[in-house]
Amino acid sequence: MKLILSRKGFDSANGGCPSPILDGQLCSLPIPDAGAPTTYAKVSPLNGSSVARIVEDLTRGRVRHCDGAHLDPDLRRDSISRTAGWRPIFGQAAAAQSHLARHAVGCGDLFLFFGCFRQAEQVGGGFRFVRDAPKLHVIFGWLQVGRVLRATNELTNEIPWANGHPHLAAPERYKNNTLYFASDILSSIGLKTRGAGTFDGIRPALILTETDANCSTWRLPRWFNPNDRPALSYHSKPARWTDCDNSMRLRSVGRGQEFVLDVDQYPEARAWLRSIFRAANR
Repeated sequence: MKLILSRKGFDSANGGCPSPILDGQLCSLPIPDAGAPTTYAKVSPLNGSSVARIVEDLTRGRVRHCDGAHLDPDLRRDSISRTAGWRPIFGQAAAAQSHLARHAVGCGDLFLFFGCFRQAEQVGGGFRFVRDAPKLHVIFGWLQVGRVLRATNELTNEIPWANGHPHLAAPERYKNNTLYFASDILSSIGLKTRGAGTFDGIRPALILTETDANCSTWRLPRWFNPNDRPALSYHSKPARWTDCDNSMRLRSVGRGQEFVLDVDQYPEARAWLRSIFRAANR
């Protein structure tokens, strides 16, 4: 089994700001995409708040309600209007997909999606970030892979319920265009929960960033220490890891989307993953 820590959503390079934490709820914002079939105005409210209004306010108008939204990973059935047969999908392409393919990511493997978040608030009908609130890398969703298919025009005709997905709107836009479809249940770590979804509430177990540290400095369980095992991909340099007795500090890379860990080499990961789901659902 592979665990993939997958960076998604708004940040300084995509959207220009973090996604917000509003009233303790994680609101992951899909990045702007001029070619996407869905606009921010068409995305359903998050926890009762208009996504289009959140995006316009937090970006100070740089991203508008009429702009295309790259709704991927697509994890919530109620994000947009659906037809019968819909199931969660994640699309990847180009160099990032080549990285997943080199690590043989496939059925039964688990994506944990994380992004950059910051505490925000609603004031006078508008949204703004809380002054001095830190940026945090937080896990906001998951998808266990049930099926992997290349995105083609033929596939678009075969699964019309997925036609709103940006990687299927015009498959030729992307090189090495690939779709990961969710399994029915989260069987790979022995939990009887659905195969994909979102963690809505902020919980300590979901926060990767070390307290009072830079957003990209993470505090991880000590068993993440590579020692003589293959490290989390893109993080093989020993200088990135610091042993802190009961944990490991990791200076995570600033670039790259998909970080892969071979769980067969790190069997402790399964208990850690189960603890994340249990803590997030309390």
